[in-house]
Amino acid sequence: MKKWMMLAIAAFALTGCSQGNNQAAQSKNSSQTTVSTAQSSTTVTETTTDSSPEVATENTSTSESETNSNPSSAPAESSTSGKSSSKTPESTATSSSKATSETSSSASGDNQTADALAQLKEKFANVSLPTTFPRDESLHLNIAETGDENKMSALFYNLEQALVLDSQKLNGETPFAYFAKTTYETSGKAKEAVNYNYDDGGRKVDLGHDIAGYTQGAAGSTSLSWKEGNWALTVRGNNAEGQDTVAAAKEIVDYLETAFLPVPQAVGQIVIDLAAGGNYDANTVTWQADTVVYQVSHQEPLAALEMAVSVAD
Repeated sequence: MKKWMMLAIAAFALTGCSQGNNQAAQSKNSSQTTVSTAQSSTTVTETTTDSSPEVATENTSTSESETNSNPSSAPAESSTSGKSSSKTPESTATSSSKATSETSSSASGDNQTADALAQLKEKFANVSLPTTFPRDESLHLNIAETGDENKMSALFYNLEQALVLDSQKLNGETPFAYFAKTTYETSGKAKEAVNYNYDDGGRKVDLGHDIAGYTQGAAGSTSLSWKEGNWALTVRGNNAEGQDTVAAAKEIVDYLETAFLPVPQAVGQIVIDLAAGGNYDANTVTWQADTVVYQVSHQEPLAALEMAVSVAD
């Protein structure tokens, strides 16, 4: 009996020991799993909190590459993050390209295909402009203008290069002619603006074509005046330089026998200043048309008349 009791006790002890070993193994495995999990968590935490730019870039790149394996969805985040770095060069290139294009366009405009006169006519379509500009035809007509159709003026240049209307390259250049239109409130004010002056004092001179002029001199200069219709004409000259006012007046009278100036509503004034030769405003033709006053000037006497005649055409 004692023998059987001892065997039972031994069996019970062996069973308890086996269960203990199993529990210990399970506990050990659980402990290893916990440690592994903890280590994994630590590794993830370290990777996430790493502030190194290189690492952050690498991690982001890896994450995006792994997450966005579909090519159609890949640009979602990367295009947003990359926009600030890639847009600036693209924008700069576009701006630079545009500037280059505008520069080229401007350069191409300032060449022999430029037609400043056509541009002037287009801008002032309702203004009676000169159509004749006596000059060296081997050069190009260039123009600078200002104003609107009620009050405008234009300077004319004769240069080796054809430029667009109002080209900045005209700065510093010397004009050879001028044209202006000015609108006044009343015809009376327009008449006053012509500054009409006729002096029939002094010695009478035959200018041909049944036209008489009157000449007088003072302080080394001579002036000769005459009338043709509503026009008053004056030629001035410098005696010291031997400028012949009578010869110049006869040439003008001959020219006006076949060329027809605009008909002034009330008055017109022509002043030829031989002493100021070479200046674009040396010789002027001014006339009234109701409330409007027109003025043409040119370096050369007859050329100023030709410009004025072309306005009437």
